[in-house]
Amino acid sequence: MQPDQNQSNIDARYRTLLSLWAAMFVSVLSFLLFINLAAVKPIANPRLSLILNLAGIAPVSMSFVLKIKILQKSIDTQRLDLVQTAYVLAFALCEMSAILGLMSHYLTGSNDYYIGLGFALFGILLHLPRKRYLLAADKEF
Repeated sequence: MQPDQNQSNIDARYRTLLSLWAAMFVSVLSFLLFINLAAVKPIANPRLSLILNLAGIAPVSMSFVLKIKILQKSIDTQRLDLVQTAYVLAFALCEMSAILGLMSHYLTGSNDYYIGLGFALFGILLHLPRKRYLLAADKEF
């Protein structure tokens, strides 16, 4: 590939990652809309609510560990496609925390759902895509 074509390929991949990141961030924010639109009959179970919300820490933590491992593999093997895989996996694991918060709200009627959503939003914010990983995994640079 010529350097100009290669740079445009990296730019396109970076724009795709930014679009996915923004979509996941808005997706988690949209859960707040769903929570406010659907009424829930409260069934008091604070222990289940706490367990579900705190369980959201695990996927967010795993997202960082797995992303780092896959990004390192992409750099070692010079495979650009693994960079996108690392970020998509990280976004999905962070969204899992938000889903656990939703489950907490819909199963128990608890208003502590914001804990799971907060973990998810914080994780997704920290996973803002970086172009340097694409450049490091590219064979030409």
